[in-house]
Amino acid sequence: MIVEKYTKALMASLNKEEQKEIFEALKKLAFLSKNSKFMLILKSPLLSTEEKLKFIQTVTECENKKFINFVKILNENKRIDLIKDIFKNYHAKLSISNNTFDGTAEGHISGETLKALEDKLASKFNAAIKLSLKEKDINGIKVFVDVLNVEVSIDENRIKQDIITDILKAI
Repeated sequence: MIVEKYTKALMASLNKEEQKEIFEALKKLAFLSKNSKFMLILKSPLLSTEEKLKFIQTVTECENKKFINFVKILNENKRIDLIKDIFKNYHAKLSISNNTFDGTAEGHISGETLKALEDKLASKFNAAIKLSLKEKDINGIKVFVDVLNVEVSIDENRIKQDIITDILKAI
């Protein structure tokens, strides 16, 4: 609920160009916030707010005043640890507003198959879908598109078993 309010307020203050810039900055900040030492720096009472903001500005390489003010508000309200959740929510809202979604395909598949999966999902959801390939040693393919809550799994062993079952029924 709190994350939703912060995300909504941030997005309302940005234009299309700023949304992309802020997305990249939030992405870096969310990635860095996984590191406990980084979070200790941001929560440290030994550093002034200005020092913390300068540090964030340096690591995110973002000079946008709206972003800096947003982080300042998070810091003042002691909500800086919500940055990962805010990024996820921001990413979801940005994806929905642009009608473009990112996903992951796991398994051993070719570039042609990956492109075919993207095209099929794009036509199914009437949106632009971009899948990134994650090579995994599994028998089949798994596709995830988090924002759309889509998970597709194709297991080779199950397909083989279904074919054998169908052949035995036919006999």
